[in-house]
Amino acid sequence: MSTLTFDQQPHPRRPLPRRIRELAHGFFYWLAFLLVLEPDNVLRASQAGQPLGFGHEFLRITAAALLGASAMPSLLKLTRRFPVLGPGRWRHALYHAAGAAGLALGLIVMSCFLAAWGFEGKWLPSSIEIRDELVSNWLLLVYALAAFTAIAHAVHFFQRGAVPPATSMPEQRLTRIPVKSRGRLSFLDVASIDWVETQGNYLALHAGPAVHMIRETLVKFEAELDASRFVRVHRRMIVAVDRIREMRPVANGDAILLLRDGSELRASRSYREAIREKWSGPGQADGERRSGLPQSAPQR
Repeated sequence: MSTLTFDQQPHPRRPLPRRIRELAHGFFYWLAFLLVLEPDNVLRASQAGQPLGFGHEFLRITAAALLGASAMPSLLKLTRRFPVLGPGRWRHALYHAAGAAGLALGLIVMSCFLAAWGFEGKWLPSSIEIRDELVSNWLLLVYALAAFTAIAHAVHFFQRGAVPPATSMPEQRLTRIPVKSRGRLSFLDVASIDWVETQGNYLALHAGPAVHMIRETLVKFEAELDASRFVRVHRRMIVAVDRIREMRPVANGDAILLLRDGSELRASRSYREAIREKWSGPGQADGERRSGLPQSAPQR
């Protein structure tokens, strides 16, 4: 994956790697979750005449928290890749539900194997034990994973949109992008990019006649661009504002963008107002009138 280059000041302290922080957050989350459930486990064991020993429970809870933490990087990767905001929020929510269900299944199966190895002295758990654990705990684990996903989305939302101006860090702008061509590494200036589109797991950066491919998501790439110079025109496309020469409406509310290099791109109607606001600056109003686009279209 290409590494993006920014204009920024060096930090005096280097933070822990993201994966280590994710595992630590997951461990403490599961530890708190299991401790909340522990009094009920102790009570039921006492009523059944099988009191739980402290050492046994300490080892079980620690192992369960570590096992749960191992799934958190995958869960947080889903959270970053499929945010529940924007046009695809319902589809992304289904992805998260399927991910939580699958991870819960995997955690229960692994816990059965660990219990068989560590506490029962055998290599394989029985199918009955796995079935009983699924019946007893699968929905509970799905709920716990879904709750963690909701917390991660909330933290991400407030970090992006609710940071007080007095304490916010200087804004970082993407300036150069390392790209590979025929096995050689070079740097592409962001100012030379005309438009960007997704192609599978890659982004195609159109800069004049050249097209450069990098492995990155459009959401993350857009967040690192200068918002005053680039505008989203489609869920799969971003365009440099100063490359837009003309904007023509079409019947269904979409628009055709004619770029200065002759390219024609289709802009979704849900992004048309954002395009208008950024493109219709000084010297652009006449061009918009020539394009036939109304000066004040109703909100959709």
